[in-house]
Amino acid sequence: MADRLTQLQVCLDQMVEQFCATLNYIDKNHDFEASKNGEEKMTDPQASIAPKEDFENTIDELSTDLILKTRQITKLIDSLPGVDVSAEEQMHRIESLQNQLVKMEDKKIEAIKEKEEVLKKVDGMICDFTVGIAEARKPVQKSDSIEDMSV
Repeated sequence: MADRLTQLQVCLDQMVEQFCATLNYIDKNHDFEASKNGEEKMTDPQASIAPKEDFENTIDELSTDLILKTRQITKLIDSLPGVDVSAEEQMHRIESLQNQLVKMEDKKIEAIKEKEEVLKKVDGMICDFTVGIAEARKPVQKSDSIEDMSV
């Protein structure tokens, strides 16, 4: 799960997309209206005008989506740290987190040292093992005393 600021950014991006989609829908599907009483209604044969009921239902749905997204954004903003928290409390929290970070870094350093020691020990064992195998595979040399007996 992303942090709250990332969630807020995603919600804002989604809201901008919803605004654009809503404006695009209105632009492409609206019916023409006379701007003054008595003026003729404009028409465009290439326009795809949605039926009035469908247009209004879609506008209601798009408006509801924008309202819900606005509420989601407001809820995220209210949940951000620092809201209703004094600067002193925030500084105390930062210091606490910094101390935890230092302790974790110390543990990490200790674990790395331990890993290095174990690696050296295992490396030594591997070397001893391979030397032992090499010694075991050496051909047995005949002793000089056996050769003297045959002469």
